[in-house]
Amino acid sequence: MLKHVLYGFTVAAVLALAPAGMKDASAQTFNLRYSDIGPPRGPRAAALKWWASELDKRSGGQLKIKFFWSQSLVKGKATLKAVGSGLADMGTIMGLYTPADLPIWNYSNTPFLIGDAWVGMRTWHEMRQKLPELRNETQKKNVKILFNNTTGPVQILGVNEPITSVADFKGKKIRASGGFTHLFKDLGAVPVKIGFGELYAAMDRGTVDATINYTPFVKSYKHYEVAKHVTIADMGQILGYGGGINLKLFNKMSKKLQDILVKTSDEFHDVYAKNYIIGSDQAKKDMIAGIDGKKVQFHVLSAKERGKWAAAAGRFTTEWLAKMESKGVDAPKIIGTFTETRRKYQNELKTKGYPWAR
Repeated sequence: MLKHVLYGFTVAAVLALAPAGMKDASAQTFNLRYSDIGPPRGPRAAALKWWASELDKRSGGQLKIKFFWSQSLVKGKATLKAVGSGLADMGTIMGLYTPADLPIWNYSNTPFLIGDAWVGMRTWHEMRQKLPELRNETQKKNVKILFNNTTGPVQILGVNEPITSVADFKGKKIRASGGFTHLFKDLGAVPVKIGFGELYAAMDRGTVDATINYTPFVKSYKHYEVAKHVTIADMGQILGYGGGINLKLFNKMSKKLQDILVKTSDEFHDVYAKNYIIGSDQAKKDMIAGIDGKKVQFHVLSAKERGKWAAAAGRFTTEWLAKMESKGVDAPKIIGTFTETRRKYQNELKTKGYPWAR
């Protein structure tokens, strides 16, 4: 841990201790520690590596990112605090881990709210530009969010049996988070809270019977080794997470470096969405064929059953609206802005297609 702290301390130390003539931000090299929650593989990791490489190239070597994968620097639940305090310079921040701190961002995790990965990330990235109340959630913690992430469409991964109907939920121990916790409980399951990093072991031990999951993640986290069934349910996405930087550190950078960081981070959404969509299709093919002898069966939820599941998902929004009202937040404004922005990107996708296919 000490070497991790010392690595990232270079930026703060140089700025604080160097003579006045050496504190020119335009010439400063920033060695930035990025704490990530996942492994160095899969579509999101590939997009992060592209992003870091582009920052290095576009800044002429002034912005250098060192990744600490799989929560090796700080645990996922501590990342917001760690980035804000400077223990990590940057990191992947999950709204689900600190719901009391990020209640507006967590609205994006509402079940059945939004389907397409590109539309989802673009919608919430623009929402952050439009809504100061959304930006302020992290900025008051000394964190600036640079880009939005997504899990992509939420599916159900069953360890030994598929879940394809309301009846299948009864008594099942299902790992869930956010609005899906309420949904599964209302459908008759027993929700279990387990961190994503501990999920492999939990499925292997039989601690859970099923979990929310995401097709390319089943492959990249090697969950196919301990679970046999994926139900394609497309229950919305987990969109309330993304990459953040220590705000004071960002403000110490030159305007040129800030612009490079912001522009490259904006482009990250298209790169990750492309990786995700292509990677999801390939992951499905690979797992059906079998990886190291382990095969996964894919099941498609019927429209009738999906309608039943979606009908049971309303409690999350009802409770979220009440919570926002108690905090004095204009929730109808947020929902209205979201609906308008989502429609914009849905229409763009319909009329123009994905950016990388134009």
